Amino acid sequence: MKDRDAKVKDQLDFHRKGRKHNKRLDKRLVHTLIRKVAWEMAAVYYENAAHDNAFYHYYPSQKFFCDYEWQRFVTCAKSHLADMLANPNTPEGYKNDIYNALLLDSTLPYSVQEKQLYN
Repeated sequence: MKDRDAKVKDQLDFHRKGRKHNKRLDKRLVHTLIRKVAWEMAAVYYENAAHDNAFYHYYPSQKFFCDYEWQRFVTCAKSHLADMLANPNTPEGYKNDIYNALLLDSTLPYSVQEKQLYN
């Protein structure tokens, strides 16, 4: 497991570009549930998009892709979680957790900036 993590770290160091130039990749403050859903959405996207050698050359593994690009899926994750609140098939316990996650996330600095951009 350590070898795999070291390999991913080496890949990240090799692929640093633009907004990723800093050692600390995770600059966004998001709730852990939203981050988890965004990471899983990135994993599903990787499964559908990884179909040629050029893609595999730039993103050699699913874990690497998700660690590197999960931030692009945060808005989609929030939207998906909000849709789950309206779904009658979602258990009430999940709805409470989702509601609290979205509520707490809306008070974080990045979410406030995001709202100002979209309003």
